[in-house]
Amino acid sequence: MSAIRKVRRLREAFRALDVDEKRGIITAYNERFLFIPTKLIHAIEDRLSESFGPATATSFEYEIGREGGVQYMRIAEKAGFKFRNFQDLSSVAERLGTLAGWGKVMVHEFDPEKKTVSMRWTDGVSVRNKRGNLPVCHFGRGILTGAMETVFGTACDSLEVKCQGKGDAYCEAIIGAPEEISRLANGLGS
Repeated sequence: MSAIRKVRRLREAFRALDVDEKRGIITAYNERFLFIPTKLIHAIEDRLSESFGPATATSFEYEIGREGGVQYMRIAEKAGFKFRNFQDLSSVAERLGTLAGWGKVMVHEFDPEKKTVSMRWTDGVSVRNKRGNLPVCHFGRGILTGAMETVFGTACDSLEVKCQGKGDAYCEAIIGAPEEISRLANGLGS
């Protein structure tokens, strides 16, 4: 797709936003939206970690993101996006993921037969610095997992294999059937 057509599609998506100043709400595709600063996401992550510890906070962030991913795909379907092939999925990731402010999102590999996908993104909302030892994009990884559950029509899990929070050039998650992700995770640990 040409750059001009991509810009036109983004403009179409922006036109779908309706700001009702009288009621103080923003909607698109019959869904209500809220613009929030990224620092609010950071504050939620910090509070969860302080209150419940890092392991439980990670789980909460991931599961909340997962539900969000299901909701994003419902909105994408209402907007007329289809998910038949790599190009369709790439279009949704690039347009809706990037447009929503999650960072620059792209599909790296997609195998509809095995029901696996590798997603990459840069400038994710959870990356605050590039000096950690562990991946930090639990919320974003959850969103991608929930989105792919919708596409594949089955439960999925994911594993973040690269993270800008660890100094990598980009973040990358592999998403697929829980048993496949578990196999991959066990293989990375050896």
